[in-house]
Amino acid sequence: MATHEELWRIVKKLPSDFEPYGERDRNTDEPWEDCSCGYIHFAKLQGELGFDWGVCTTPKSPRAGLLTFEHMGCPEFEGENEPA
Repeated sequence: MATHEELWRIVKKLPSDFEPYGERDRNTDEPWEDCSCGYIHFAKLQGELGFDWGVCTTPKSPRAGLLTFEHMGCPEFEGENEPA
């Protein structure tokens, strides 16, 4: 089974991710939420790593289809209680 360290070595970091992974500032950029806030398009990995890691499943996101750490953020955030 992979470890957090192994996933960090292969994860792609994008400018649209929150700092320190990318260039977006969580304190000033909207939406400020990340996948840990109930993002409906975050497919969690199986096992213990699924608490922190998954794959983005919305085509609108720059992270679509990519391995994602839950705190990287997404400018296309949609929460569980928001209309799709």
